[in-house]
Amino acid sequence: MNQKTGDKTMSLTRKDTHVIVNLIDGTTLKGTLVVERESRLSDTLNKHDKDFVVLSDYNGEHHIINKHHMIKVVEIDSLELDR
Repeated sequence: MNQKTGDKTMSLTRKDTHVIVNLIDGTTLKGTLVVERESRLSDTLNKHDKDFVVLSDYNGEHHIINKHHMIKVVEIDSLELDR
């Protein structure tokens, strides 16, 4: 079930989590990962049945990332986005 808010659709079972991701090749990405509403970011990253996550950056691009290529994932508040 989805709920319409303005022009953006929000899921009642999932939430966007703002993150900074550092990859093994030195790339740093900033954007959102979709996490189950009742789960933590660490629960999503530690799921062994899925090797990939999708990060939506703030330029509207989507990145399919192999979790084994992530060095560090830090959850940030939306207030930190401008930094």
